[in-house]
Amino acid sequence: MHTSRSIPLSLAAPVVFFWASGYPTGALGVAAAPPFLLTAVRLALAAAVLTAIALVRRAAWPTGGDLGHSAAAGLLTHAMQFGGCYGGMAAGVHASVTALVISMNPVLTASLAAVLLRERLSRWRLLGLVLGVLAVLVTLGGQVAAEGEWNPAILLTLIGLLGFSAGGLYQQRYCGGIDLRSGAAVQTATAALVIGVLALVEHGHVTQWAQAGISVLWLVITGSVLGVSCYLRAVAVGGAARASALFSAVPPFTAVLAWPMLGETPSVAVVLGIALATTACVLGTRTETREPARV
Repeated sequence: MHTSRSIPLSLAAPVVFFWASGYPTGALGVAAAPPFLLTAVRLALAAAVLTAIALVRRAAWPTGGDLGHSAAAGLLTHAMQFGGCYGGMAAGVHASVTALVISMNPVLTASLAAVLLRERLSRWRLLGLVLGVLAVLVTLGGQVAAEGEWNPAILLTLIGLLGFSAGGLYQQRYCGGIDLRSGAAVQTATAALVIGVLALVEHGHVTQWAQAGISVLWLVITGSVLGVSCYLRAVAVGGAARASALFSAVPPFTAVLAWPMLGETPSVAVVLGIALATTACVLGTRTETREPARV
């Protein structure tokens, strides 16, 4: 049985920073190159780095069923998440809005855990789910009001959210005994192959090689290698629900970084959405305590 404990600040802080910086950097990347091409190159380079690390450290490689589980987790956590997020940003979804949608991961993860893993869903978590949905609706409503129309590309971002949440639960359920280094290498390699196939049929080409190259380099080092490794470690230490709770801090950091990097001034709707999302994440992933039975 999986036993979780609190996640130390030394592990939580890097997860938040790496993920927050990835959204504005990803937006700069898709502005210079097609989204699936950018994602495929990022994942392929990350897979090469992670493979080298696993080989140097002589990590045990997953085989048989564990290999299949690692591949499945990679398709959910990497292919669906990054393909959906970058596809949405390439079609006009703001980096801060993308981060806010993905920050709903804790609430969605807690809900899926209740259904799939039979974890208890308390009234507080239900309230968190309601507030999480409200946060997304408020933010998207503000974006529609500002732009004058609904951007259907947000559906790609929602697909990314679903993949991220499902991937964390799959990791917790089936990949607990797999070495994090070799497992991450298999996951990113599998996702790179799938996204690479999509990149072959997408339109567009690289317009700014320097900007695309710097973006990919940053995303590989801080996102696919350091960020994912820290996240998987957080899942192993505290469980999927506690690890996903860290993402309540990502939208505010993303909004701060997107302001100077992309010129995206946070709107009132985004600020309100961040406040609601943070509350939702705290409620949706709080640890329930039970008083001992009286005799």
